[in-house]
Amino acid sequence: MIRILSSLATLLLSTIATAQLTCSTTVVAPSCGPIITVTFTPIGGAGNQRIDVSAAGLHPNAQGVMNWGATQVFAQLPGGCPLLCDFVWGHKFVANDSGEFSWQRSWPHYYQYFWYMQVGTWDLVAGNLEFRTTNLVLAGCQ
Repeated sequence: MIRILSSLATLLLSTIATAQLTCSTTVVAPSCGPIITVTFTPIGGAGNQRIDVSAAGLHPNAQGVMNWGATQVFAQLPGGCPLLCDFVWGHKFVANDSGEFSWQRSWPHYYQYFWYMQVGTWDLVAGNLEFRTTNLVLAGCQ
């Protein structure tokens, strides 16, 4: 009887440890042209995912911010592009020569949450400050 109970306990724990997340990405709102793409890929056998964030159509060689937020907003920025979510977490980057940005990390199996995500850059264009922001996506896992 004790062997059966310990076998069941081991089976239950291994099932919980390898539970797979269901991850998704939904385009929520357009912006002024630049596009963000967010994908998830299973990694290893523990149920973790790799999140890949990429953006195209940004200013070449310009400062930018990857922005993760909890709430949709709409704030018009100079240059015709809007900010579409609040700022909870993110970081600065410099876009490459083609106006692209990419980032990836591991998404742990226990983190079940969704974020609004947007990427943007700023630069002087014809002497005027201009912002370029991507569309807004809602991405995460449960």
